[in-house]
Amino acid sequence: MADMKDTVLAVLGFALFFSFIVLTVQFNSLRFPVLILSGVPVCLPGTVFLMHAAALPLGATVIIGVLVVVAVTVNDGVLLFTYAGEIGEKQGLRPADAVVSAAKIRLRPRVMTSVTTMVGFLPLALNLAEGGDMLQPMAVAAIGGLAMEILGAMFLMPCMYVIAVRK
Repeated sequence: MADMKDTVLAVLGFALFFSFIVLTVQFNSLRFPVLILSGVPVCLPGTVFLMHAAALPLGATVIIGVLVVVAVTVNDGVLLFTYAGEIGEKQGLRPADAVVSAAKIRLRPRVMTSVTTMVGFLPLALNLAEGGDMLQPMAVAAIGGLAMEILGAMFLMPCMYVIAVRK
């Protein structure tokens, strides 16, 4: 289990590194990848809180749940920043107005995808079937992280965008 935990931590590190590289190439700047990936640590308190509330140990499967949260956070950040940029250019809006408009339009899809993912993890988190003991921490970690990700995506990401894109 210790070897597996080290391996999964290495995978998490590589995932964050390669996410940063791909985002840097996509946005052709360092500013937006840093902003998007800075939303990831905001999700971790939700993971830790729910793991503590459920009295589950931290292990390798928890890191896999964190990978799910990282993927959703990066996806939501990319969609929000890209859409805000498009709206700002197309309609000639200030960055604050563009990101508010983009956040309003993207709110429902973001909440729908996050909530459906959390509901999909619910049977594993409740450990309803045999053999679920190993995957229960992953599901609980993902649910806690996704709950915080929704709040971070709704409030933190737009604020960071406005600060970063001031003209």
